[in-house]
Amino acid sequence: MYFTRFLVAVGLLATSSLACSPGQWGCGNQHGVPGPDGAVYVCNSSGSWVFSAQCNGAPCCTVNADQTNAGCKC
Repeated sequence: MYFTRFLVAVGLLATSSLACSPGQWGCGNQHGVPGPDGAVYVCNSSGSWVFSAQCNGAPCCTVNADQTNAGCKC
């Protein structure tokens, strides 16, 4: 019984620590992505957002509909 509780606790911790899906792209301060407005982030294999580039302001960062690519377009 204690082993089952341990497995449930570890599973909850593992899923809650993933902030994103590996390969996902996003713009700073939008949809749970950290960082400054206009920053481009990519999700690494550990499920953490990693800074990729800085655009010239929030409106310049764009992400395609399926979040598989992002970039700067002003």
